[in-house]
Amino acid sequence: MDIQAIRADTPLTASTIYLDTAAASIPPDAVLDTVRSYLLDTGHVGIYLPAFRKETYARVEAVRGMLAGLLNCAADEIAFTKNATESISIAARGIAWQAGDEVLVADTEMLSNLLPWRRLEQSHGIVVKMVAADAEGLLSAQAFEAAITPRTRLLTFSHLPNSTGAVQPAAQICAAARKHGVLSLVNAAQSVGMLRSDVAELDCDFLAGCGRKALRATEGSGFLYVRRALIGEVEPMLVGWWNGAYDRNTGALSLVAGAKRFEAGCPIVPAILGMGTAIDYVTAIGIEAIEARVRDLTEYAVAKFAAIPGFELYGPTDVTQRIGIVPFNVRGVDPARIVAALEAQQCIIEAGNFMADSILARYGVSTMARVSLHYFNTHEEIDRVAALIRAAIA
Repeated sequence: MDIQAIRADTPLTASTIYLDTAAASIPPDAVLDTVRSYLLDTGHVGIYLPAFRKETYARVEAVRGMLAGLLNCAADEIAFTKNATESISIAARGIAWQAGDEVLVADTEMLSNLLPWRRLEQSHGIVVKMVAADAEGLLSAQAFEAAITPRTRLLTFSHLPNSTGAVQPAAQICAAARKHGVLSLVNAAQSVGMLRSDVAELDCDFLAGCGRKALRATEGSGFLYVRRALIGEVEPMLVGWWNGAYDRNTGALSLVAGAKRFEAGCPIVPAILGMGTAIDYVTAIGIEAIEARVRDLTEYAVAKFAAIPGFELYGPTDVTQRIGIVPFNVRGVDPARIVAALEAQQCIIEAGNFMADSILARYGVSTMARVSLHYFNTHEEIDRVAALIRAAIA
């Protein structure tokens, strides 16, 4: 991995230490160039010039194929969305629920993978059961399996929760679901682009993801994987000209084949094309190399920050069980003060509850700071951040 070339592709790294990939990463220039070029063409060529539009839709479908390659599935099992939140809601709203059906939700989930199920609890009478992680935020297949009853329809969890950085045993949890005939939905918003995300290996039924985080695409790029056998059973939440047709003479309605039926209206073309370039960028580096690099940076950061007086780390203490995300507090110091001090020195981290109240409550805190790393970061940047935190709390 050529870190110097990667950082040259990301000019902000020359002036700013960016440590907030868990919120949204910074795209490489190649991604921005793709988006910019398309947008310029819409005005300079003509967005609905027939030849241009035909080429544009062909490019969109090519990205669908690229994404399928990254996830190891068929292109017709991929739907484009705006973000992982929308992806989860499409799956949640598309299943034919009966009152009393149970959904198992990991208590590590942030709002976007909790509200859709709580809403169904109100509207359809389903029962949401929370499955607790251990004291370090790690889930187990055994805990999910113990919670399964004959009424359980689906279980869901994050491969990499935004509040702990714990790498969850996704394949084992999905295997427990499969064993009992329960559907599985993996929230992969944080993991795709940082961890191997092979849906065949995971053996999940749904996988929700977004482009703006570890993939380093832009906002507005998301996706939903739906196992082919389930596509016809999931009711599209949105319908329109892109995914359906209506015969005014017969009154017949029809939907396009494949997971594209979960998309409606004009696709967010700039974001999709940018995501295609982002996938190319990740593929050129190699997901295994990216994971190894981020694991190394994570281990270094945890060790470096642990020497700061009053430092409290949340999530797994065994660094081999975490990646990228380092949530922490310094005893007696408002994390917002640390964020502000670092921002004044051109370093971007974040503080808040990260919409994961149950996990914060377990640690007895209402807010925390979070450093989230990616492969373009360096050991030297981590050294600098540790020094800045020390200065901020002095």
